[in-house]
Amino acid sequence: MEKRLRLFHFSKDQHGESHYLSGIIFDDSFAEFSKIVEDLESRINKCIDDKYAKNFRFKRPSAQIVTNVSEIFENEENFDRNSEDIASKFQESIGRRFQNDFYLVVLTTEIDNKEILFLVKMETGTAIQVTDENTLTTLDKILPDKKSRLQKATVIYKDKTIQFKENREVPNSERTNIHSRVLDRTDDNISGYFFKKFLDSDNVIDDEDSAARIAIQAIDTVVKPYIKSEVNSGVVKEKLTNFLSQRRDTSFEGLVQEVSDVLDFDIVNRETDIERLSTEAYDLAKSKNNTVLASFVAKLYRPPKVTYVAEGDEQQIRISFLKSLESHKDVYWDDDDDDFYVLKINKEVITLIER
Repeated sequence: MEKRLRLFHFSKDQHGESHYLSGIIFDDSFAEFSKIVEDLESRINKCIDDKYAKNFRFKRPSAQIVTNVSEIFENEENFDRNSEDIASKFQESIGRRFQNDFYLVVLTTEIDNKEILFLVKMETGTAIQVTDENTLTTLDKILPDKKSRLQKATVIYKDKTIQFKENREVPNSERTNIHSRVLDRTDDNISGYFFKKFLDSDNVIDDEDSAARIAIQAIDTVVKPYIKSEVNSGVVKEKLTNFLSQRRDTSFEGLVQEVSDVLDFDIVNRETDIERLSTEAYDLAKSKNNTVLASFVAKLYRPPKVTYVAEGDEQQIRISFLKSLESHKDVYWDDDDDDFYVLKINKEVITLIER
């Protein structure tokens, strides 16, 4: 296949509105092309393997991005038109949600005999003078160094996308037919504008973090009418977040059981119980995403933490641990000593090492 590359420079005008400049199309006739593509291809593999990357599927075969992917590989004319469509859709999706100028990099290439569309958002950096020219020299300068990782990127598989567009997927194969893999290291969860609006996609619930998040959201919604009047309305989300800060082999029913102590099943004039609420939560999650399972392994990638620092000079002491450890009394402060801070840690749960 013929590999092609294009840069789109995004910035804001004097009114704060986003706009972009379209670069020329690069191919192997340019001197620096092979070097840049080789670098980007190494990052594609890292993106695919990154533990924070997630699998996605397009929502509709008729979505613009699906058409763009199916056509962009054909020839230079199609690459020109469809990469322009992609940049325009990205501008529409991101709106004003950025501070610094950046480049959207569009690359068609081949990895392990699979044709791939690679889309990368890269900050220009304060040291780069931004002009109307989008050149390979510019891209070489803004590529993260070898020790750094890409912050926002997506790998889209051509063949899988075309199968979806032409309705040739095997029935009930949503969890295995992956259209794209998306990485966003700048957000606790992958930015909504990036996959909902720009990629027009749904997250495949096949990783521990995604399973935890959709279960928390569904259960919090379903049990809300049954929360005891004397407790805060956010207690269910807090309890589940703390519980799933550690890896759990669980289910919707198991998670409802986990929060049952703050529920009052007589508070609403209808008969219910843990089993019925868990079924309702599962059905709600399933209606939003067909790849949800009733039982699953879950763990939040970035669980809430408690941090203590020395007043006046944080460099002196910094102590941080999972909030769930404090909630379960595996880590707690002993206030009996008037002269020293005493932090007690359950040795059956945690083994300390010196770093």
